[in-house]
Amino acid sequence: MDWKKKLNLNDGDVLRFTKRFEAGHLGQKERYSYDIINKLGEVTGKVKYVEHISIKAPFSETFTLQQFDIDKNEVLFKRW
Repeated sequence: MDWKKKLNLNDGDVLRFTKRFEAGHLGQKERYSYDIINKLGEVTGKVKYVEHISIKAPFSETFTLQQFDIDKNEVLFKRW
């Protein structure tokens, strides 16, 4: 499933990748950050997407998606 389809974006909004960060002693957590850019080229929000893989069997995966407006208010939180 494409996690980007879960976001609340306006027409013309695009995501711009800003950084990737690995956490955990085995790198089992990958954090991705994005800016939300409107059609005028202005930053209107932020997105944080996290993939976590358990280091214990059955090695399950969890995903977290957060979307923030320009004032850093959370407008979306999903975990699956």
